[in-house]
Amino acid sequence: MHPAIPKAVNLALFVTLLWLAVRKPAREFFSTRFAMVRETLQRAAKEKEAAAAKMAELDLRLSRLDTEIAGIREQAGKEADAERERLQNEARRDVEKIGVTAKRDIEAAKQIAMADLRDFAAAKAVDLAEQMIRREMKPEDDMNLLQRMTEQMNKAEQMNKIG
Repeated sequence: MHPAIPKAVNLALFVTLLWLAVRKPAREFFSTRFAMVRETLQRAAKEKEAAAAKMAELDLRLSRLDTEIAGIREQAGKEADAERERLQNEARRDVEKIGVTAKRDIEAAKQIAMADLRDFAAAKAVDLAEQMIRREMKPEDDMNLLQRMTEQMNKAEQMNKIG
């Protein structure tokens, strides 16, 4: 016999016994490991799907956000234009009110100045007339004037007695 044959038989016997001893635990280990890997892959696939759905939702929200921002900007622009128009109209009304008030005040000041001027002119006319009368009136004219006034008063007194 060849010296390698007993070694080969020993090796075959050892491998067979090892296989019989390790077969059940190895099968359990590999099936458990396979199940864990499959479960991990399934979980990863679900997480990937959830992440993709979340990403799609975020993309949709971002696209809506851009639209919302554009809408808000447009609305703010319209409101600013309306406010500007309102302020301009209010300023125009205020200017018109100030103009009307100024015209009224100017007219009132003009009327007061005209009345003052008439009073002044009348006073000056009376002063000038008095000065002219004093210069040109003689004592005889004064006596005649006094006599006429006395006669008129007497006539008025007689009329009162009759009536």
